[in-house]
Amino acid sequence: MRLSEIGDKEIADLSKGSLHGKLWDAEMLFDERTGVIQSLLVPDFQGADRHMRGDLQLPWSSILIVGEDIIIFRS
Repeated sequence: MRLSEIGDKEIADLSKGSLHGKLWDAEMLFDERTGVIQSLLVPDFQGADRHMRGDLQLPWSSILIVGEDIIIFRS
């Protein structure tokens, strides 16, 4: 699957039932030697001030499902 095919998918946390934008809103952290995706940095608006953006770092292993319209992870 290419990045262009998954970039428009919503990112959702199964544990909290929260949405974290689309994959285009996230950043990917790669292993520089191997090119393997290690984790995603996704927007986290769950804090006290929902207008301030923080980032939630998700290990790639926390992703459970890459569906047709959504990427589901467990925090």
